[in-house]
Order: sequence, then C-alpha cells, then structure tokens
Amino acid sequence: MYDPESEKKWNTYWKENEMFLFDETDRKKPIFIIDTPPPNTTGELHMGQVYWISYIDSIARYKRFKGYNVLYPQGWDTQGFPVELQVEKDHKGLSKEEFYNKCVEYATKNLNKMKEQMLEMGASFDDRYEYVTMSDDYHRKIQLSLIEMQEKGLIYLADHPVEWCPHCKSSISREESDDVEKNTTLNYIEFKFDSKEEKSIIIATTRPELLHACVAIMVNPSDERYNKLIGKEAIVPIFGQKVKVFSDESIDKDFGTGAEMVCTFGDKHDAELYYKYNLRLIKSIDDDGRLINAGKYEGLSIKEARSAIIDELRTLNLLSKQDNLKHSVKIHDRCSSEIEIISSLQWFVKTKEFSGKLKEYAKQIKWTPANTIQKLFDWADYIEWDWNISRNRVFGTPIPFWYCSDCHYILAADKEKLPINTSSIKPPIDACPKCGSHNLVGEEKVCDVWVDSSITPMIIAGWPDNKELFKRAFPVSVRIQGVDIIRTWAFYTTLRTMLLTDNKPFENLLLNGMILGKDGREMHKSFGNGVNPRDAIKQYSIDSIRLWVAISGDIGSDKKYSDSLLNYSKSFILKVYNSAMFIKNLIDKSMPPEEPPPKGFELLDIWIINRFNEVVKEADKYYSEFNLYGAAMALVNFYWYEFCDYYIEDVKYRVYSDGESISKKAALYTLNYIMSNSLVMLAPIIPHAAEEINSLFSDSSVFNKKFPEYKELAPEETYTINGYIFKSSIVNIDYINAGKFVNQIITDVRKEKAQRKLALNAPVKSIKLEVPETYYEIAKVSEKDLKGILNADKITLTKSNEYSLSLDL
Repeated sequence: MYDPESEKKWNTYWKENEMFLFDETDRKKPIFIIDTPPPNTTGELHMGQVYWISYIDSIARYKRFKGYNVLYPQGWDTQGFPVELQVEKDHKGLSKEEFYNKCVEYATKNLNKMKEQMLEMGASFDDRYEYVTMSDDYHRKIQLSLIEMQEKGLIYLADHPVEWCPHCKSSISREESDDVEKNTTLNYIEFKFDSKEEKSIIIATTRPELLHACVAIMVNPSDERYNKLIGKEAIVPIFGQKVKVFSDESIDKDFGTGAEMVCTFGDKHDAELYYKYNLRLIKSIDDDGRLINAGKYEGLSIKEARSAIIDELRTLNLLSKQDNLKHSVKIHDRCSSEIEIISSLQWFVKTKEFSGKLKEYAKQIKWTPANTIQKLFDWADYIEWDWNISRNRVFGTPIPFWYCSDCHYILAADKEKLPINTSSIKPPIDACPKCGSHNLVGEEKVCDVWVDSSITPMIIAGWPDNKELFKRAFPVSVRIQGVDIIRTWAFYTTLRTMLLTDNKPFENLLLNGMILGKDGREMHKSFGNGVNPRDAIKQYSIDSIRLWVAISGDIGSDKKYSDSLLNYSKSFILKVYNSAMFIKNLIDKSMPPEEPPPKGFELLDIWIINRFNEVVKEADKYYSEFNLYGAAMALVNFYWYEFCDYYIEDVKYRVYSDGESISKKAALYTLNYIMSNSLVMLAPIIPHAAEEINSLFSDSSVFNKKFPEYKELAPEETYTINGYIFKSSIVNIDYINAGKFVNQIITDVRKEKAQRKLALNAPVKSIKLEVPETYYEIAKVSEKDLKGILNADKITLTKSNEYSLSLDL
C-alpha cells in the first residue's frame, strides 16, 4: 500500500543531495529563470499560494529534465501592512524603533513557517538565491533603482490628492482598495444665493460633513433647470463661503437634483474637477480622519460631524428631504476601513504619460491565457494619476532622498552609501541648491511594497551586481502570478523594468485564476469557506494536491476546491503504485530484458508502445507550453485507462504463464518500459510518488533519468518505435486503431460475461466474431491474444458487413 508519509523523506533527500541547484558557472546548458511571487509573510500558506507553488515547481522540474540550467529562487515580501497590522494588534505603546524591530521579529518567524510549508509541498527552489525585502541588501537595490529613476526625471514630490486610510494613517494605492455596497442617506441641502434674482439651489449629497470644504457647485450644461445659475455664486450653509456654479458634462442630471457640490475631497470625481477648473484647496480631513478647517466642528470624526451638521441643517430649515440610498464605498483591503481622499505631500513615479509605451512592451511578453493582457491594457487606459510610491508607515524600504520643504527640490543619497535612512542622517549640504533654503528634510516615509516587488525579475537575474549573469539571464524566462494582481504586480513590473532597462521583464507570463471554496465563492475568512493546506495534506497527501492543481483546469480559470477531484488524484497515485508493485513482483521472478527481444512482440505490445509514443509527444508539447492541465490529462488518461485498464489486463495471461517464452519476455519488457518512462513524465507533477515508486526499481533518483523523446515512425517494412526496430509481416496495420479494435472486442466479451453473471476469467468454449473486411486481418493476427486474454478455447472469425460477436459457453 502506498504510504503518503514517504513524501517527507524525499524532501529531505533532495535537499541533502543538493539535487536542484542552479550552476552559475555552466555555459553549456540553456538558462531558465523563474520569477515567483514573493508572498506576504503572514505565517500560513493559503490554497492560492499552494496552487502556484505546485504549478511553477512542476515547470521547474520539467525544464531540468529537458536539460535546462534552472534558476528557481524564492523571495519574501516581508514589509508593509500585513505584518504591521499583526504587530499593532498584539502590541501597544511601542516606540518607532521598537515597533520596527517587532515587525522584523514577526516577519522572520512567519517567513520560516511559510518556507517550511513550501518545502513540504516539494518546492525545489534554490535558497542560495533567496531574497527578503526587509534585508539591508534588498533595501540597497531598491534605493538604487529609485535614485536611477530620479536621475532620469521619473520621480517627483508633490502635494496631491491621494487615497488615504485613516485607520492605518497612510496613503494607499487604488489597487489596495475594495468596493463594498453600503446603505447611506442622500441629503437634499439648500444653498442660497446672495442675489435678488435667484433665491436658492438644492444640492443632493451623501457627504454633508464636507460642507466646510465645498469649493464649487456643478451642473450639466444640458440641464435647462440651471442654465441661468451658471457663473453665479451661492453661499455654503453653516460655513458661509461663496462658491461658483460651473457646468460640466460629467454631472449626472438624473441623480438627486442634478446639482452637485465639489469638496476637497469627497471622492475621486471631486479631485478630477478640482484640477480641471483650478479650484482652491481647503484641507478637510486630517491623517486620523477628523475634520480640520471646520470651525466649531474641528476635530470631530467623520461620523460625528455628519450627524451634528445634519442636525444643524435641520434646525436652520436647510434640509429639504432625505432619501435612503445604497452606494459603493471604497475600503482598505487590509483593515476594511473606509478610504478618504486627502491632499498630502507624497512621492510619485511618472506613470500616466507612459501608458502607451507600456502596452507596447507588454505585447512583447507571451501572456497565458492570451486574453489576460487586455486587463493590463484596460488598466493602462484607465490611469488618471501617477503612481504614489510612498507610504506613511514604518516597516518598509526607506525612501533615499532629502527634500527642500520650501520648493520640493530633491537631493538623492550617495549610491555608495546605500542602504540609507535619510530621516536619521543630516543632508550632505546645508542649503537648497535651487532656492537657498536651509529647510532640507530627510524623508520619513517608506516605499509602497509594490516598489519592492516590481523589480524582482531584475534582481533574481543578478542586477545590479552580477552584470555577467544579468547579461545572460534578463529578461527572465517566466513569471507566475494571479490574474487579480495584473494591475499591480504585472503593471508595475513592466513599467519599472521598461523605465530602468528599456526591456521587458520576462518572456512568458502565466496568469492563474482564483481558488474558490466548495461553495463557489472566493476563499475568505468572512465566508468560512477556507481550507487549510495542512489539513488537505493530512487528508489526501502532498502529491494528491499537486496533481489536483494540474488537473483542475486551464491555468487562467477559477478553480473550485473539490474533494471528488482530490480523491480522484489520490486514487490515481495509488493506481500507479499498485501497477508498479504488480510489475515489480513479476520482475523479481523473471527479469525483463534490458533491450527488447528481437521477436515475440504481439499486436497489443506494439499498440501500447505506439500510444505511449503519441502521449510523449502530446505531454511534452503541453509541458513546453506551461500547460500542466494538458500534460497531466494526457498522462493520467493514458496510464489509467489504456495502460492499466487495458494493457496490463491484456497481458496477464502471458506474464503468468510458465516458462520464459519470448512472448512473455516481450510483455515484461513492455510493462516495465511503459511504467518506468511514464513515471519520469509524471515526476514533475507528483515528484514524491514518482521518487518512491522509482526507488522500488533503482537506487538512483528518478530525476537523474532521461525524459522520454518522441520518435517519428519509420516507413516501409521496418517499424521504429522509440529507437527500437521491429520487423513484422503485418507492418501495414495501423497499430493505434488496431489496438483500439482488439480492446473493443475484449470489452464486449467481458460485458457479455458480466450480463450472464460470469467471472471475467470464466472459460469460454468458443467466440464467434463477425467483422468488416477492414478489420479482418487485425482480428486474425490477434486470435492468439484474444484466446489467451478471454480464456476461450476457440475463435471463429468470419467477414461480414457488420461487426458482431456471440459466446458459446
């Protein structure tokens, strides 16, 4: 019985024997370099990560079989919100230094746990090339990349509207937000005019707490109700500032009253109109999400201010009505707090102006599935703001610049002194070279984590230190990542490598879909539908999960976690093991020839070897295209349903026969040949099981074997299969279809026996076969096999227009 516990020993064996190390000195083998996702160090792998770990490791193992020098490193995204939120939850009142050190402690502990899980899954990465984003060396490389971009004029400092999480007290990127539907109230507020001609206008808004930051009123130019008001000034209730009425086609005249107030800032649309009409800025909310510049409402939270202002509007008879409304609200994906837009001094990478060029570089990459590139194109076309690369947090890569607080002149750190934290070091000059100010400030903010991960292809290929390797290895061969982070990781990686190297980051990009719970929804704690990989391993085995990854569908599709498919995977591995044990028991009694016997091959031997030759071609093609689903299904279907269900059953009468006949030797040879070579082709996907089964027959690792090669069939009277030449009087037979036909006869006879409630090996006096002329020669050649397989004393064969059979018991 196959024991899944054996999987653990092979992980140890591979590591102790340094089986999968990259050889940087090798100049003969082609290089194959893999860019894997550096996971957030949360402490536990989830099923989505198990999916890509299994998938890309299978590709790495296949490429080694094919003679490639594989560089498969693993990185760790240790910095940013996930670890900080863990520390904040567990520890209060820490100093900045204590907080940072505690983050390092948590990240290190979590990293080690996750690395252990990855290795348990059979990940064959070379940890000599591991990178950790919180390390000094990684900080040095990221800071160098930023300085080089700043030297090219690609980075700037500006006070700009940014999406802000009041809970985390940091700017965030649009990609770090989720949209959720919430119930709210649409308030109809009266704005009066300081004019005898017009009395008032009613504004519908969900953000009355931002009245103090109202800087304009907008209507649609086609809305005849407000034509006379355009250009006039209204008075903001409670706060009294005068605001002008503008017309803009973006205003939905069917929403509310068709008149909107513009505040700085209630939403992204406010920010767009602020720039479009060069409106004044009234800072409305501070970093903690409390009102500023709000008079008597100063310091109130948004919720408190909203309630108080509504009460006052009602008292002043300026609230004409309220409607219940369900609308979409942006929340931070890390803490679920509602996001505000505030104006803040932040660092930006020029992005919008390169959207067209970026799409051209993206086209140079082979995207799998091919249609996923459209997601990047859509995002590139959607960009309205440059990339905000700074975060008001602690645990991150320090931004390597000083700046003038008066004119925003940027002073970069010395490249030879990286890594550096400019917030704790005096600038190398006393005065600003641009304006002469002495207010030079070291930056306290840290980098967005996408800054860290957006140059991983460059770093694993040797940049910036190993120029010789970088020349050979960049762009890297392949990256695997989720479809859900195309607009972040794929986008920013393509952008940064394009701007830094004028090249694409990788040759191939594999995009995997989401792993769904059994209920068909995305696995999430709030849904209670998650599956712990450790539990799945205990229930099924590591290789059952790896095989499930391969046969669960095309890489780009979403996959539902399926017990039935995992049980199928487990059953297949058991099938391979049992078939190997069957063959081993035969071999122990009668060693098969190392070379095929010159005679004795029956039609079914040649059929299965031919079929295997076809499967070699098919699976090899799928593997080379990074299509594990295609490769796995070709191999599984062949091994289970053709080799085990048909061929093994077909030759039992020969291998169980007494003596050492040539026919028996041919069957033993074929059994061992198909099993051992199938094992090699399955090994990338089920490496532990393949290694365990191979150890029954060999002292050498299965990964030291040669990957089978497809051989073109020879014409004329010599028949070449995988390099072996067979001579036969029936070479003109199509062996593939011949084998199918013979197996169909066998199946039909067994069905007939079953219907008569007979054992499958029950003796039969005679089988009468009527076959079309096309198949007559095949049946005639197979008469001996049919008698032996079906335990029949006699086969009566006649030609007929239709195929039929009957049994005489």
